[in-house]
Amino acid sequence: MSSATLTDERAAKPAAPPPAASEPAQAWHFFVVVSLAAATLAVVVSARTAPEHLVMLSITIFAAGAAALAAYSVLAPLLSERQRRRAVRASTRAALLAEKALALRTIKELEFDRAMGKVSEADFVEMAGRLRARALRVMQQLDDAPER
Repeated sequence: MSSATLTDERAAKPAAPPPAASEPAQAWHFFVVVSLAAATLAVVVSARTAPEHLVMLSITIFAAGAAALAAYSVLAPLLSERQRRRAVRASTRAALLAEKALALRTIKELEFDRAMGKVSEADFVEMAGRLRARALRVMQQLDDAPER
């Protein structure tokens, strides 16, 4: 590799960052565009062309757009509550499946420890009973929960 290659200005300049990914449209974008279009249409169609009339007409339309955006901001979370409940159900089901797997694995380890002589029979009976009850409780919850 020659020194000319190393001192080339093009090689010394950092590469331009890739263009930022465009963000998705948000609700307020829609309301601003609709308000602008409605204000433009109202100004074009208006019979009174005095500047103060056109300014007041435009302000009124923008205020209506702001009120519509505020109403949307209040109602949107209420309408998306159903989706949030579905997501919670899915995460709850995943947590229950993980708890079931943990309980069953622990029972197997406990049986192995008993076979190796690390756990007394009385301790095994007590701990295995609690673990089996826990596993059964989790399985009943899984059976009762709707699968969506």
